[in-house]
Amino acid sequence: MGFTPKLILADNVEGLGRRRSRRRRARGWVALVLLLALLPLLAWGYANLDRVGSLLLKFQKGSALPPETLDVFSKMSMLSQPQRAAAPDFFLRTPEGQNHTLSQHRGRVVLLNFWATWCPPCVREMPAMERLYAEFKDRGLDIVAISVDQGKIDEVRGFAEKLKLTFPIVLDPAHDVKNTYQIRALPTTYVVDREGRIIAWGMGSREWDSPAARALIEHLLGGKAPKRSGTAAAPPRKDGRRG
Repeated sequence: MGFTPKLILADNVEGLGRRRSRRRRARGWVALVLLLALLPLLAWGYANLDRVGSLLLKFQKGSALPPETLDVFSKMSMLSQPQRAAAPDFFLRTPEGQNHTLSQHRGRVVLLNFWATWCPPCVREMPAMERLYAEFKDRGLDIVAISVDQGKIDEVRGFAEKLKLTFPIVLDPAHDVKNTYQIRALPTTYVVDREGRIIAWGMGSREWDSPAARALIEHLLGGKAPKRSGTAAAPPRKDGRRG
């Protein structure tokens, strides 16, 4: 039986499949080698946060921010944002179904934390974050924890109740806000100033009740805390009423 175009095409496709399979295996080995090479570096970073902070401070020497501001951020291994771009607003709901926006926190310093119940580093830092919130909430600190869980709402609610979290938790199951803020790892925390501008960010868990964290919040709060804003109103519908 001679070769036909269909048989030739089938043979080419089969060969292409084998080549692609080999390339996928090769890429897998390369990724594994890179991961193994990076593990010591990541371990060194967690064990030497002070040195990481000093490196960040050197990296940001050309920043327009005051040296004391750079110093408090570097000690928490966070990257400052000299241009202070406006933090994108969002409209999300709490596990209880209440409306919540970022703009309702205007006039207060906000830690915007992206997390998930299945993320061990997120779980690890939450109790310390709650202690920081309890200490500084009356002076102008707000924490908004954006859950990117795509499971049942009850899981998020149960998580918050188990850890006795009192700061607002909002739900982003569609990952719209996560994508807007270009989140690549969990947890990720943005620091938003009283004018609603992003002034710093950092990936990974942190000791939010440490002296360095308290010094950071003390520095950012500065003056007298404004009154809290109320619950966000629902967005207007096409008929002019609010849903």
